[in-house]
This record gives sequence, structure tokens and C-alpha cells, in this order.
Amino acid sequence: MKKLILLFVAAGAGFTAMAQVRGGDNFYAAKCVVDLNFPVGVLMQSPTNSMDANFLNAINTNFGKVKMSTGTSYGVDANFGYFVGHRRRFGIGAGIMYQSQSSNATIDNYHVEYQATDSKDNIYRQLVTATHPIKEELTITNINIPVVLKFKQRLNTRIGISVDAGILYNVQIQNKWKTDAEFNYEAIYQFSRNAAGQTVTVYDNASVPNVNDWLITKDQYTKHNSIGTIPGVFDSLRARGYNVALGVKPTNKSGTVNYTTGSIGFILRPTVNVRMTNRIHLNLGAYATYQTFKNTTASNYRLVDNMGTTYSSMLNTVSSTDNMSFGLNLGVRYFLGTPKDAQFDGKFDN
Repeated sequence: MKKLILLFVAAGAGFTAMAQVRGGDNFYAAKCVVDLNFPVGVLMQSPTNSMDANFLNAINTNFGKVKMSTGTSYGVDANFGYFVGHRRRFGIGAGIMYQSQSSNATIDNYHVEYQATDSKDNIYRQLVTATHPIKEELTITNINIPVVLKFKQRLNTRIGISVDAGILYNVQIQNKWKTDAEFNYEAIYQFSRNAAGQTVTVYDNASVPNVNDWLITKDQYTKHNSIGTIPGVFDSLRARGYNVALGVKPTNKSGTVNYTTGSIGFILRPTVNVRMTNRIHLNLGAYATYQTFKNTTASNYRLVDNMGTTYSSMLNTVSSTDNMSFGLNLGVRYFLGTPKDAQFDGKFDN
């Protein structure tokens, strides 16, 4: 009987020891983790731009401000985290973050009048007017290195919370654009006599043209012709050497503008961690990023050149832009190693 009692005592002690070892294992308290996140949200941009009239003797300019529509943002980031202390609640992390973003840049109006010379060396006033608000569809590649402080806390055996907060170091910000821009090219000629008594053209720099000027404008020809014949009239004048045409689309309708890299931004990502297996937890939460980008603006910038031969993106007038993205975050966390609490005091061994 004594032997049987001793056997039960020994068995109970063994099971207790096994339970303590299993209870002392806590994957949530691992020193090292790998996070793979998939942020999906919206993009908001606030640009600062200046579109100067880099034309000879420009008058009657009307350039709209560049505006950005609310766009979309989605991507992926992978980072490694290292936690310190006995309870492994606080740590640091770093990795790589890729975001594919989209938005529209627009200006409501574009009109400029300036001094020019035609194919016959006659001086005249050139008028360039956008036929509708100009839109550029943007596809943005945004790559950053996040360096964050990490916090994690287990609430029960299935659920925990974690927070990443830190900086974003930008390594690439590229804007691919394509435009639907379309322009009317019109002209105003003023005639005068030189010292030799010859009739020559001069530049009329008055905001309102002289009543004796020759107006090759859509409005003027509409007064005397049916609207359907106007394009033909302009085509005929263009064939005779006058720089006029209606509904001209640029020869280049797409391109790329790269902002200056190396900017510092911020990221905040709170998540709820749901245990799937001991080592794999599901991350469900939100994210928010804020970044300011600088850009070297183009000197002597012109949105469009002679008869639409060269179009330059309105982004070339943007000196800086504040970008904010926020939305939902879905990801997974993988715990590396197996932490032990040999003393069973809630403080994990180093």
C-alpha cells in the first residue's frame, strides 16, 4: 500500500512539473518576431505649387492651382522586431515598406497670352487655352524603411494587442502620370506702319485687344460662321502658316516625375493579435502614415509648348506635398524562439 501511495505521489509530481514547464512556455513573450502586414486605405495629398508665366511679355494669365483628389493606397511591409526586458513587452523593429498609390492631379483652368513669332517672322499675340479642366492620373510608387518602437501585451491565451510607432525613411517616391489635356491655339495680329511706310505686325500688349486687331479666335469666328465650320477655318489658316488650331492634344501624354528621396515621415499601427497557432498570430488593426516630400521645380516651366508639341506635368510646379494615408491593416506575426520562465514568476529568462 505504501508503495502504491508513493507511486501516485510521484506521478502527480511528474504531471505537475510537466504542467509547469508548459505553463512557463509563452510564445507571446518571444524576444524576436517577424511581421508581414498588408495595409489598405486612402491617400490624401496637399501640394504647394507655383505656376509662373514663363512666356515673353505674358498677359491675361489664368493658371489654376494644382489640386489632388483623395486616392487609394495599398501595399505590403515586412519587418523584424526585437523585444527586451523580462516581460518582453517593449522592443524595436525595422524593415521595408512598399505602397502602390493612386490619385488625380487637376487644375481647373489654364490660359495665357504672350508675344510670339509665326512662320513668316510676323510678331503676334499667341493665346493658349485649355478646353476643359486638366487632369493627370497618377500612379505612385512609395518605398520606405520603417524604424519603429514596438509594444505587445497578451490579454488572454487567444488575444493580444500590439502597437508600432516610429519613423519612415523614404527611399523612392515616383509619380507616373498620364493626361487628358487638350488646348485651343488662337492668335491676335495688330498692324502698324514702320518708318518706311510698310505695313508690319506688332505685339498688342493691351489686356483688351484693339478694335482694329485681326482676331483669329474661336469666339470671333463663331460670330460669323456656323460652329461646325470653325475647325475647318482654323485648319486652313494653320496650313497657311498661322499657329492656330482647336482641340490640340499634346504629342506626349504620359511621363514620370520623381520627388526628392530621403524625407522622414511617421507611422502608427495599432493591432489586435489573434492566436492561430503557438507561433503564428493574425494581425487585425489600422494604420496611419504622414510624409512630406520635396521636389525640385522645373526652371522656365511651361505646361505646354508650341502647338502641343511638348507637355510638362503640372507636378513639375509642385515644390512640396504633404501626404497622409490611413486605413485598415491585415497581417501575420511569426514568433521566433521559445521563451522560458524557469522560476515561474512571470519574468522570462534572458
